[in-house]
Amino acid sequence: MKRKLCFVLIAGLCLLISGCSESVPEEIPETTVPVTETETIPETTEVPETESETIPETETESETQDSAEYEEERKLMEDFCTEFHGALISPYPVLIAENTLYNFENEAVWFLYEAEKFPERILGTITSEEDLIEKVRPLFIEKEGEEYINRIESDYVDVDGVKMKYERMYPPYGTEYYEKFDIWYIQTNAPMGTREDGVMFATPAQPPYFLIRGSDGKIMGYS
Repeated sequence: MKRKLCFVLIAGLCLLISGCSESVPEEIPETTVPVTETETIPETTEVPETESETIPETETESETQDSAEYEEERKLMEDFCTEFHGALISPYPVLIAENTLYNFENEAVWFLYEAEKFPERILGTITSEEDLIEKVRPLFIEKEGEEYINRIESDYVDVDGVKMKYERMYPPYGTEYYEKFDIWYIQTNAPMGTREDGVMFATPAQPPYFLIRGSDGKIMGYS
């Protein structure tokens, strides 16, 4: 009887041990959890580092146009700037936004950067000074405002709230064509001249200007 009981106990113990060994795989998946967690660690982007560089947004737009075309335009503008200002300013620091100073490689690169801001850069072949003014005038309004252009073009000047006619010293727009580079220069001229009461006056201002390629009217720069 004791042997039989002992046999039963031994058999039961074996079944218990085998049962435990069969239940182990159910707990194995717990060891795989850390693996899946390490695969999803959100440390793949480092946005703060790129943001701190404060690179102008439209600078990368040149990558979307043909690189050979961009390099050709850049070379043209570098040669033009060298003659236009007597030297190619490099680097060329510009205040892009409030308290954000960005150093462009040179003045020509900055001109092209400004030109890329216009959604429509091709105005059509420039056939004359009058054609240039007609095509660029809307751009001045876009950048400076209609009130500004109306004041530039007006034959009257405000004197203590009264409009007084005056004789211009310069026309509303100043233009020049650089045939060597096929570049048109056009700027606004602030009111300046002699009022009808005989008083001469001048309006101090830094005139904005455009650089336009004559063959197709492409905007090459704005300042």
